[in-house]
Amino acid sequence: MALSFRHQPYLIVKYLRLIFEGADGKASISALTHYILGVAERLEEEFKAIIENTDLEIIPDVMSTLEQILTRGRKEGMEKGMEKGKQKERILHLLKTALKFPEMAAVDLADFTGLPQETVQDFIAITAKGDKDKLLKYVQEELLADIPLNAEEMEKLQELVEKLLAGTDR
Repeated sequence: MALSFRHQPYLIVKYLRLIFEGADGKASISALTHYILGVAERLEEEFKAIIENTDLEIIPDVMSTLEQILTRGRKEGMEKGMEKGKQKERILHLLKTALKFPEMAAVDLADFTGLPQETVQDFIAITAKGDKDKLLKYVQEELLADIPLNAEEMEKLQELVEKLLAGTDR
């Protein structure tokens, strides 16, 4: 039933009881839960609320699968957030290091900051052009893509770029 309704996700939700009544064992329930989440266009939390409001006997098995999915999602989200934080720190570290040691070679800057050498070389080439707007755009759109900056961080970024292009660290 779930397969036949894959293009009409609202019907999957409507006939959830019938779909799960046909499940045979935990493996089948887990597979169905994963499949339904994939095609029913519902967030895990929304699906959880729908399941909680039914009187299916298999609710504990479905909820167990949902909790595993939610836990995995939270863990992956935290890991992505931590990686974005590390990337932000690497980029700010690159700016600060390039400011303090303007003659440092790209290979050394890359090693020191943990960034790929190609990224550092691109950064140095754009910095050498002396265009503040281009450098800010590069840092924000290329190096910090999908990493939000708060107002304080944005101000610090602009300050570092200005100092870097002015050739002074004071």
